[in-house]
Formats: sequence, C-alpha cells, structure tokens
Amino acid sequence: MSKFKVALLVDEYFGGTGTVYGGYGFLARYLIAKHLPNENIEVEVLIKKDCSKQRLIPRRYMIDGIKVYRLAAKFMDFINIRFLKKKNYDIFLSIEMTTHSYRILKTIPNIDKKILFWVQDPRPDYEWDEINTVKLFPEKSYWDSNINQFVHDLWAAGKVSFISQARFLDRKARDLYNLDNKTELKYLPNPIEIDHSFDVEAHPKKNHIIFLGRIESVKRGWLFCEIAKLMPEYEFFMLGQSFRQSKKNQSIMNDYLNIPNLHFVGHVEGDRKNQLIKDAKILVNTSIHEALPISFLEALSYGTLLVSCRDPDELTSQFGVFTGTVLGDGFDKVDLFVDGIRHLMENEQLRQELAVKAVDYIKANHSIEDFQKNMQEIIFKLVEETKLQG
Repeated sequence: MSKFKVALLVDEYFGGTGTVYGGYGFLARYLIAKHLPNENIEVEVLIKKDCSKQRLIPRRYMIDGIKVYRLAAKFMDFINIRFLKKKNYDIFLSIEMTTHSYRILKTIPNIDKKILFWVQDPRPDYEWDEINTVKLFPEKSYWDSNINQFVHDLWAAGKVSFISQARFLDRKARDLYNLDNKTELKYLPNPIEIDHSFDVEAHPKKNHIIFLGRIESVKRGWLFCEIAKLMPEYEFFMLGQSFRQSKKNQSIMNDYLNIPNLHFVGHVEGDRKNQLIKDAKILVNTSIHEALPISFLEALSYGTLLVSCRDPDELTSQFGVFTGTVLGDGFDKVDLFVDGIRHLMENEQLRQELAVKAVDYIKANHSIEDFQKNMQEIIFKLVEETKLQG
C-alpha cells in the first residue's frame, strides 16, 4: 500500500527557512513532522507563499529529513495550482487557520480532499476585546472575517473535520467559525516529548522561576520583570526573545536589565532549555491571552508548577496557582503573582505533591505514542471517507 501523503500547513517552522520561533512552529517541526511519519504516512510541510518577485516556482528545503516547501509568489498562483495538483496530497492538516494556510487553501479550486483543522488558538471578538485592554504595547489584531467565513464554508460543504487541543477551546471555535453545537471537535491534546528517565522526587530543584515564550505584547513580559523586582530572594530566568516589533519590545525590557536576580537567557532549545525547566520550581505566565501553551505541558512534565492569570482546562488551578483574570497592562495586579509564587515556594510539601501529580498527568494525557496512534486513526478514516465520496 502506498503511503498517505499529508500536507502540513503552517506559517512558521521554528526557525526553519528563516521563520520565527513560536508555538505553532514548534508543534509543526518538533512534534508533528518528527513523530507522525511512519510506514503508512508521509508528511510534507507547506509554508507561506514567498513575497519575493524572484520566487517564480515553489522552493523545496530539506529540514530534519522532511520536505518543506515555500510556495511561489501570489501572482504565480497558476504555478502553485499546478504544483499542488501534481503533489496530489491525500489530506491537508492545518494548524489553526492562519493567513498563510488560508491563502494556500484558497489557491486550490474546488478542493476535493479533506482538510483536518487542528484547533489551537481560536480568537473570537470577545477574546480580542480582552487583548485590546493592553495599552503599553498593543497587540496587532489579525481578525479576518474572510478567513472565518472560509472555514465556515468549508465546514458547511463537509470538507473540513475538526480536532481540538483543549476542551475549553471548543466553544471559542464554534463562535469564531459560526459552527452549530452539534459539530464534533474531537479532543486530540498536543503531544510533548516526555523524559521518562526524569525522577521528579529525586531531582534537586532550585529556587528558580522561569518565563518561557516569545517576548511580545500579548505575553506581557514586563510583568515577569516586575515580579522579579519584588522577590529578590529567588532567581528569575526569562527564556525567549522578541521577533515581531522587536525594537519596541526591547525598549520596554531595557528598563529591567539591571535587576540582579533577573536573567535574560534569550532563545534556547534542546538540552539547555530542558535543564532550565527541570531545575525551576515554577513557570510564571503573565499573558493577557493564551490557548493551552506547549510551555505549560513542558513545565508540568518536569514537575514545574504554574502561576498564571490564564487557566486553560483548569491546569493552572490543578497544578499551581491561578491568580484570576488580569486585564490591561497588569501593573496593578503584580501582587497576585507574587502571592501565588510565595504560596508554592513556602509550602514545600504541597509543591512536591503537586509536582508528582503534574508529571503523572502529562504522562497519561500528552504522550507521543497516543498522539501517533490517534492521529493515524483520524487520518485513515478521513482519507477513506474521501475515497468513498469520490
């Protein structure tokens, strides 16, 4: 039997082909493209069309043994159509519906293959209302009614199936894409690579507190810095860097460079990142908005607890301290984070008990093996449906 060919649609590939480092790209490169291919499934990655006028044909890159294509410029769509027709993918897997995924799918006239839409971070208007309360450094809105209508039309035509990385996102997806309440969004949690050799009860954790993610408006990294100022007895490590509007981000961070217990580590990957997470007791998340970030799952897999103003699927309140919603720039609510950190750091028995439960939870719900099995079953079913309908 020939392999099923999966086209993975994403706008960033965690540094691959010069793209930025973010959660979608990490999921695409280090989890899906790395672990989904097998003797039955072949994965190729399609990223955004090249805006260069010199890009007259799609360009292929080989990254970690996976074929990654950057499509030709928009004005060469007839070339992209020919390319996609020749490729004849069995199914399209879209991580959310970004502008670039939308443009790729819009290229295809009369789509006759199933689209598997992995709900990651749907943002209906009421989510943007909260995000827009930030005034220090406003987040640029990417609300697009054309994209939302496109997803609705695909759903109405029976061409798209939904999977969702977190249960609390289902309502938001239904609202954003105007889906009826009977629409199935099959629960498929994001996988992570679990270090089964790690013993959370034996590992000597340090009085370290980390921030993990891109430093940008929606993350409100300045609050992490404000917390560090108020807690000199602990060491704070900011893991991540700015990409979009980096000059504006850096101008804000410059005010915090001289805090002795605050360390700007920058972008880290692999063993170094894992070691920093292992050693920390708490991951602090100060975002005005989150879905269910992979950083939460990575932290919990090493028994690193959460203090956050976001509580996706109640993970923060189960394995840490949920401060409650914090809107605006957040300066007036810094004490909520400080109190949450002190509660965990000064109750060692509680912290250790929650750390063990966190590791067990991740092993039970976010393993690579479960992802491989469940995703393969979903793909096989959808491809067979397409063949029957065709």
